[in-house]
Amino acid sequence: MADYQSLDGLDVFMSNLPTGLAEQGLKAQLDPFITERLGFTDWTCQKKRDKKYGLVTFLHRYQGERFLAIYGAETMHSLTSNGHPRSRARLAFLGVNVFCKLSDRPSDPFLLRTLRKTAHDRAHDDEHQQETTNDKTVVFKLDRLLCGHYEYPDGTLVFYKDIEWLAEGMENSAKFQRDALVITFATHGCQLRVEIPYRTIHEIVVYGRPPSLTLTLWEPPLFFQSSSQDLADRMSQLDLYGLKNMPRLRLEQLPHASANHADIIGQSLVYRMDVSPPDFESKVHRLKGKERLNISYYNLPVILYGRTSMFENLRTFRRLADRCYAESTVPFDVLFQLQALVNNGYLLPLTAEALLKRLCQTTKTNSTDALPNGSVGRDGKIADNKKSNGSDTHTRSSFPFSAAAVKKLFSLPFPGPDTEADAFSLDEIWSYLEEKEKEIRHGITKELISERGRQNLLMVYKMQVTPTRFCLLGPEPEAKNRILRKFPYHTEYFVRVQFCEEDGQDLFFNARVSLDKIWERFKDFLLQGVHIAGREYKFLGFSHSSLRAHSAWFMAPFVDHHSNMQTYFSVISDLGKFNMIFSPPRCAARIGQAFSETPFSIDLWKLGVQVEYIPDVKSRDGSRVFSDGVGTISRSLMEAIHDALPQTKGITTCFQIRWGGAKGMIALDDTLDGMVMRIRPESMVKFESEDKQYLEICDMGNKPIPLVLNRQIIKILEDMRVEENWFFQVQNRELKRLRMIAAYVHNTVAFLKRQNVAEKINFSKFIRRLHKLRIDYKRDAFLCSVVETVILREVRLLKHKARIPVDKGVTLFGIMDEFGFLEEDEVYITFEKKKLNQSRDFDLHDKLVLVTRSPALHPGDIQVRRAVVPPSYHPLRSLTNCIVFSQKGSRDLPSQLSGGDLDGDIYNIIWDDLAVSSSRREFLPADYPRVSPLNIGREVKREDMTNFFVEFMATDQLGVIAVKHMILADMKEAGTVDEECKLLAEMHSTGVDYSKSGHPIDTWKLRGLTPTRYRPDFLAQAPPANIVDRTEIVFETRKPAALEDEDEESGPKYRYYASNKILSKLYRAIDEKKIWKEEIHHKPSSRGPSVWEQLFGYIRYQCEMLGEVNWQPLIDEARRIRQAYDDEMYGASMDYSDNYTSEITELEIFTGYLFNKSGVQTRRQRDKSLGLKDEFDRISKNFERVIRMKTVELGEDNGVDDDDDEDDDDGSQAGLVSSSSGSDSDDPLKQDLSALELSIACLHIGTLKSKKFGRSSSEFQSFRIIAAQCVLSELEIALTKHQIAAGAAAVAASVK
Repeated sequence: MADYQSLDGLDVFMSNLPTGLAEQGLKAQLDPFITERLGFTDWTCQKKRDKKYGLVTFLHRYQGERFLAIYGAETMHSLTSNGHPRSRARLAFLGVNVFCKLSDRPSDPFLLRTLRKTAHDRAHDDEHQQETTNDKTVVFKLDRLLCGHYEYPDGTLVFYKDIEWLAEGMENSAKFQRDALVITFATHGCQLRVEIPYRTIHEIVVYGRPPSLTLTLWEPPLFFQSSSQDLADRMSQLDLYGLKNMPRLRLEQLPHASANHADIIGQSLVYRMDVSPPDFESKVHRLKGKERLNISYYNLPVILYGRTSMFENLRTFRRLADRCYAESTVPFDVLFQLQALVNNGYLLPLTAEALLKRLCQTTKTNSTDALPNGSVGRDGKIADNKKSNGSDTHTRSSFPFSAAAVKKLFSLPFPGPDTEADAFSLDEIWSYLEEKEKEIRHGITKELISERGRQNLLMVYKMQVTPTRFCLLGPEPEAKNRILRKFPYHTEYFVRVQFCEEDGQDLFFNARVSLDKIWERFKDFLLQGVHIAGREYKFLGFSHSSLRAHSAWFMAPFVDHHSNMQTYFSVISDLGKFNMIFSPPRCAARIGQAFSETPFSIDLWKLGVQVEYIPDVKSRDGSRVFSDGVGTISRSLMEAIHDALPQTKGITTCFQIRWGGAKGMIALDDTLDGMVMRIRPESMVKFESEDKQYLEICDMGNKPIPLVLNRQIIKILEDMRVEENWFFQVQNRELKRLRMIAAYVHNTVAFLKRQNVAEKINFSKFIRRLHKLRIDYKRDAFLCSVVETVILREVRLLKHKARIPVDKGVTLFGIMDEFGFLEEDEVYITFEKKKLNQSRDFDLHDKLVLVTRSPALHPGDIQVRRAVVPPSYHPLRSLTNCIVFSQKGSRDLPSQLSGGDLDGDIYNIIWDDLAVSSSRREFLPADYPRVSPLNIGREVKREDMTNFFVEFMATDQLGVIAVKHMILADMKEAGTVDEECKLLAEMHSTGVDYSKSGHPIDTWKLRGLTPTRYRPDFLAQAPPANIVDRTEIVFETRKPAALEDEDEESGPKYRYYASNKILSKLYRAIDEKKIWKEEIHHKPSSRGPSVWEQLFGYIRYQCEMLGEVNWQPLIDEARRIRQAYDDEMYGASMDYSDNYTSEITELEIFTGYLFNKSGVQTRRQRDKSLGLKDEFDRISKNFERVIRMKTVELGEDNGVDDDDDEDDDDGSQAGLVSSSSGSDSDDPLKQDLSALELSIACLHIGTLKSKKFGRSSSEFQSFRIIAAQCVLSELEIALTKHQIAAGAAAVAASVK
């Protein structure tokens, strides 16, 4: 890159500019003068709205001087009244004279660097990106906006209006920009704005008489009220969360004089725009050029009012659902799905009402005998059927459809011109439900439910609360926690509620928008609860992690299986005593311990465990706690815990636990005899509790975690003067590995296994098997995309997040040396080297190592310590997969590393000689004072915790601080050592503790720091990439939006400069597009036989050797299995989508990775990806068992450990017992081939095109992969048995 220290830019000061003009508008006005007439492209401008002055910056000084020579103000000989020389403007636009002169301030060097980077990128753009007319804005003049829905009276599609807004005044428009439709209009004295992203538009129907555009949406638009003086005054009075004078107010609905838009906002998802006739056809023609819009022409009748009011239909349906629940005529889980179909906009309430009425008529259950479990009948007796999820046995036994069948209605298409009216007729829906119920009762999916139970999961209802509505989801798999474990038969009385944006993402802070009304809506929801099909669900609590994810638990009252009424108060009081905690955030955090995911629990009473309480280990002055959060257990108890967990290889010696009111780690102490657990009450017990029977396991150190660098660690290491060469060594090593993955099948197989891609069905082995058969997997588009997607994910993480693996490093749980063996500056690092894929043994004794913990922002968050190894006889040598810290010295090491402790924190260790030896600087650790939690001076109420929940959502600035720290650490010469960076590190620490302390960061301190208008290039967004045709990844090549197409109110637009610091150098060293194009992406050839044709040829040949393999009679059975598999995949595609209105792709399900076009997942996507991977493992393993006719031995785990040998058989000998293995025939050559025959039939069905699912017409292809792997496994077994039998027969014949 060029030398950015020698920049010669020039600034031009402009005055007398129109006040209504902002930066982008000024750029558009100057473009004809500078770009078109002078031919200069390397310039930019700055101007704030309501100011009469601005600045133009030229990258090249001579260009600025040329501009001034032509357009600079000319000095006159006369004087003004103030005695200053008069000047004459030589530039004018928008009817005003603009005065230009040389600025008396030097150009901002970082702004010049952004201009230089833009110029460099433009000159080296190898994609030949072109801006086409498709990207140009198309603007219609808006006359009125209608909100309604489609119906089919007499079989004809009709738009029914539910509410309308007449556009007043002249400045009303519908502007189709590059990525979104923005509607602005005035009505009833309000200036309103509606934003509709193109991704939410299913279809636009064009009609010319009168000119109109009718949009069918996946989700509600975003609504805003634009600024006015009156609005500004009202907002300054509101100022709920310190956000004054915002120009726009986010709304939960569009205001209307006589109707409440909020009542129907989730059901009326068809919006019609009546527009002015001039140039209508030509504008529509231009609109059709936008590839992401589906536009059709249809003579669409408009009925001003529906058969009945949508408002009334909703009320009628909800009243009927309530009555059905109260009278026990319909099971709750069915009612939940019906209300979800209505709430989420899949069924009109009128249709759902008719369906519910028919269900009630069909049900033959006597209402007096059919009370939901836990309900109180009119005779005062409690119904207690004691069935899972509180379901009513009597009602369910005679009810025609299960909730699972009703949930299948989420695959209903959108109503519209291309959808037949029959799709929504009651008879058609009823027939569809009958068909689905028959499939469900066939029993194939029952094994999946059992598999979830084996993995300690429960099916839980979920809900999304957005700025406009609430949507019902699930039930979805959820890891057990203490609450759910207490009430295993009543989990349907609990619901997990997510507060989020319309698309399922977090609500992001935008300085130009006030979210006050949205926070008020969320607060009301938390306080008032929600009514669902006869039940009232209200706030219960939240864990620390769910608070950061903006989710909470709600519950409805119920009578448990002990005939006790359970309410919020009884559930919370049963957990422990919280009445002496006077801090709402701390009280919520303590209650939240019961909501922490604890997949496994051990009955301590049954084991006869003796619990001992021991004191904490502290410094001499008592100010430091060395044992903060860690206790010990005996070997006998450790082994008992190990026996109670799913089978894993090796021994786990440390566990993260919850027990009563205690939390933290427990580690093996081999000097303890018997069944003993030692707890440190001062640091581990957070509240008093009598609930001590079960020890709950949150996590465990069952394997070492590979160490991966991140941007924060890299920056501190750079400031410690670690050799630049070392960073490139570790990055290039990983980059070389990624480049070679697709080149050689052996590398591909090893990579897939290491990444755990579909390893429950041994996908990596399937690729290897194909290779041995000389079948190239790259000839199949889906197989190719699976491999390429995972490689691209790793390349993008490497480039855009600096997630660089370090071979000579590891991440481990931290515990304390209980025996005082380690000296003050010593640590003991122990882990299973085989599980870390270490190719050779090494000795860490007496070696200096780098120790840190994420997030690391302060320069002292990385420390150098000496690793030692105790003698072989020492009890510390019994530990594994942990780092042991010393209990000696004036301060414990964990607290020096980003304020860590030992209650479950993990620590990063690097022993690479070059990295350690070249770190010439080491900084003192931070030592922030402890902050007392917020104290309200009284017992905490539920309302206090809900208020804090919303306040946290509104004011949490942790992400903003982290990004600002990265920017300033790059801009400042001293890096993280700079005082402003140290202040940000302290503010980040405050932000981390905010969820427990209740003290938010001081935003005034944040505002007082150096502005960060410009960002280093390593923070730039990745080139957008999309999954096309649901299987192939394609990079976008469109140019960034032109300035005139951008919306000035859409949020900040960042400029990036090329930094000369290490993060930017590493970033620029990876050309992801080039790597993708030349070394990863492969276009499958359509010439010659396909992968599946070649595979079938091999199978037929081998079957001839076995004799008669008759698979054709099993085609119908295989088709049913395929249908059930596709149903499960469609369910997963909906359940794990960020946005419930649009399903994820099969490619994402198969790889267990939610794809993000920007290259980097959001926090929620990362969390969901973990659950998605587990869910596909369950689905695929279950169907492998069904296809291979296998049963599962009790207690079997079937997990694939990292150290499994890749040549192990995939299930034929590992706990899977074939129901078809063996034969009673006297002929040794005869064997039962039914599992092989069913596998072949399934493969045949799998190669056929699947039926389409859902509103985006999903088709699934992965069934063929599972079936093919089953065929190859069964074929291998059959051929082996055949050879053995043939050999035995030959021996017998020779003996005769």
